[in-house]
Amino acid sequence: MDVNRVTLSSLSASLLLSVMKLYAGLITGSLTVLAEFLHSALDSLTTLITFLTVRLSMRPPDATHPYGHRKLDSIGGLAGALLLIFTMAWVMGEAIGRMLSPPEIEVGILPIGVMLVSMIIDFERSRALRRAAELIGSRALESDALHFSSDMLTSLAVILGLIFVRMGAKVLDPLMAILISALFLRSALRISKEALYDLTDRIDPKVIEEVRGVCLTMPQVLEVERVRARRVGSFLFADLRLRVERGAPELRERVTEALRGRLNTDVDLVIEVVEEGLEERVERLSRDLDGVLDVHAISVSDSESGKRVSLHAVVKSDTEVWRAHQISEELERRIREIPGVSEAVVHVDPADIPVLRMSREEMRELLMGKIEGMLRDGEGMLESLEVAGPPWSITLRVIVPRDAELKAVHDFTHKLELAIRELVPSANVTVHFSTD
Repeated sequence: MDVNRVTLSSLSASLLLSVMKLYAGLITGSLTVLAEFLHSALDSLTTLITFLTVRLSMRPPDATHPYGHRKLDSIGGLAGALLLIFTMAWVMGEAIGRMLSPPEIEVGILPIGVMLVSMIIDFERSRALRRAAELIGSRALESDALHFSSDMLTSLAVILGLIFVRMGAKVLDPLMAILISALFLRSALRISKEALYDLTDRIDPKVIEEVRGVCLTMPQVLEVERVRARRVGSFLFADLRLRVERGAPELRERVTEALRGRLNTDVDLVIEVVEEGLEERVERLSRDLDGVLDVHAISVSDSESGKRVSLHAVVKSDTEVWRAHQISEELERRIREIPGVSEAVVHVDPADIPVLRMSREEMRELLMGKIEGMLRDGEGMLESLEVAGPPWSITLRVIVPRDAELKAVHDFTHKLELAIRELVPSANVTVHFSTD
């Protein structure tokens, strides 16, 4: 559909109807028909505004308008709606005046014929403009289509009013005008509100929830951390931060297509992806559980039915046994809900709160005292000690004699690990050995 052609045709029709109504009003002296002339003249101005704003809004993005020019369409829709509000308010005021002082007019076939032609033309252009508005999502065209729907009904009201006047029931003419004006005032206010929302970047919270819901239907999306969105004309621009499984392919394209289908609008997405493996997801779920201070020693293995996950969860040292058991069961349940995980085993460790509050330098100093004392009594030398955290991750490297027995070295490194765990029960401890 050629939107420019539809709008230009509507403008030509408005100008033609204005001339016809002016002629009929001057010939008959009917104030009602003259009022319709003013209404049509105002519609011509509205249609001209619509033509210009739609034409400008369809221009592509440039250096100064990277999001395009579609907000001009919302400006046009707002202008058209305000003009409609002004017109309908004027009609209501005129109707109240006529109720107080009914006019004397000559009712003949000419004004009725003009209004019938006006109704037919308004019906056709309202239908064409509404189809064009739905096609490109234009607020301005929607406002213009509403204008001509209102014109069609007000023309009918004028015809009936002229007939009622001829029959002597003069009061029904202004009453019908007030009713019709009130209905279209409501629609004009709705379009004004939506146009103002577009211009101020306000968006319906339901749209945000729709975007969030569509993202969560994607199997690889683990969490929607942020949704920022705004409408610009018929486009929805959205900025998303998604936590996803590693290796999620073509996520942006699939989310975009799903949103287009759900919202029935064009969508432009910027997606920030945070990739997460199974161990990282388990750690995040664990830390989010009330009562869990830390988590370590996460292990993932394969089984016949799926992944098996085991870990150590650290809780306060004064936690009662029933509460610790409750925490472990809840954490196991949450882990089993992860796709692909069939089994979860959680071991609960009591926390040493002062140790958790140490700085890395204080922790290293504490460990060095313990390790050096054990190395003096054994057969080994300290190569390096790496401390990260909290949560604490401790890597110890020792040098052992080349001719030492493997079992003796294994027992020695195991004692080192146990000694470190006595100091820091929640730590993730690794002990490596090498020869001199």
